[in-house]
Amino acid sequence: DGRGAAVPRLSSSVSRALVALALLPRLVKASDLTAYWPAGRNSTSPEHHAWTNQHVRAVSDSLRPSVQSWRDAPFPKIDEAELRQALLWASHPVQISGVQVAVYANKRHENLQLLVETAPFPVTVLSQEGEWKGTLDKLLAYWMYLKAVDDDAIVIFCDAFDVFGNGIDGHELLRRYFAFERPIVLSTEENIFPREVQEQALMAVDVYGAMGLGNISAPSRFVNAGGIMGMGWALKTMFNDMQENMVAHHPEFLMSHADRTGHWFLHAYDQYELWRFFIRHIFAVQEKRAELLLGLDIEQLIFGSTVLRKDNWPSLLGEDVLGGVNGVHSIDVDVPLVFDAPQALWTIRRCSARFAGRRHSPVFWHGNG
Repeated sequence: DGRGAAVPRLSSSVSRALVALALLPRLVKASDLTAYWPAGRNSTSPEHHAWTNQHVRAVSDSLRPSVQSWRDAPFPKIDEAELRQALLWASHPVQISGVQVAVYANKRHENLQLLVETAPFPVTVLSQEGEWKGTLDKLLAYWMYLKAVDDDAIVIFCDAFDVFGNGIDGHELLRRYFAFERPIVLSTEENIFPREVQEQALMAVDVYGAMGLGNISAPSRFVNAGGIMGMGWALKTMFNDMQENMVAHHPEFLMSHADRTGHWFLHAYDQYELWRFFIRHIFAVQEKRAELLLGLDIEQLIFGSTVLRKDNWPSLLGEDVLGGVNGVHSIDVDVPLVFDAPQALWTIRRCSARFAGRRHSPVFWHGNG
C-alpha cells in the first residue's frame, strides 16, 4: 500500500479458493438455485416464528401510521406490550370488555391450581357455603355469577378438578371461538349422558345436523357440560331459561328419581339440564325460527375430551384396551367408554397434546367422568 509493509504470501490452495469465490457470481445464476425451504410460512415453520407475505405486508402498511401515532402520543403513553396486545384484540370481530374462566369448586383440590396455572385467561373460583347437593349447586352458582357479568364479556365455564390448559394462548382461543359464529359454544363427548335424555337428545342432534349446523357423523357430537364458552348476554339467556325450567323446582320428583336410579344422577344433574335446554332450543329454532345461540364443538377445537367410546376408534383401541378404568365403569353408561387410553395415542409438541384420531390440539383438556 506504499507504506513499506510486508505483504503476506498466500498458499496456492488459498489462492485457488479466492479465485473460485471471485468467479462464482459469473458461474451461478439465480435461476439455477432451488429454495428447499421458501421464505414465509410453511408446514415446517414453528408456530412462534414470524413470517410475512403480500397480504400481511399490505395490512401492516395500512396499520403502521396509526401504530406510530399511538407511539408518539404524549398521553396516554402506551408501552410496547400494551400496543402488541391492542393489535391482537383489534383482530377480533367485536369489542370484548373482558374474558374470564369461571369454575365451581365445593372444596380445595390440587388440580384446581393446575387449571389456574395453565388456563389462557384468569380463573375465578365460585363456591357456596353448606353441604354439597350435587351439580345443582354449580348450575345455580353460574346463574348467580352471570348477573354481574357484562353483556359484551366472554365467560368460559369449565369443570374445576379435571380440566387443564393445553399450552394454547388466549387470542388463539378467541379466534377459534369466533370461527363458530355462534354466541355460545358447548363442549362435546362421544356418549349421551345421562341416559334419561337419550331419545330426545338423538332427535335434537339429528335436527342440528339437518339444519346444516354441524357434522353429526363425527364421533364427538353429544353435549357435555364440562365446557361452555359464550358472550355474557347469550349465557344469561341460556341460564335464565335453565333456571326457570329446571326439574329441581320439584325436589320430590328429583329425589325420587335419584332414589330409583342411584344418587350418581345428582352428579350429572348439570348435564341433564344442559341437554334439556339444548333440546328445547334446537326445536325452537326449527319450529319457531328462534335465534340460534348454540354451536357444538364437534371437532374439539376448544374443549378436548380424554374419554373415548371404544367402538368409535377400532383401529386405535384394540382388544387389549378395556372399557371403563381397568375394565370397570363407575358411572351408569350403556356402551364401553375408555377413560385410560394408551398414552401413545396422544402426540405431544411443545407442551401441547393432540389425540391421534383428531386433527387439532384443543385449548383445554377435560378428563370427564
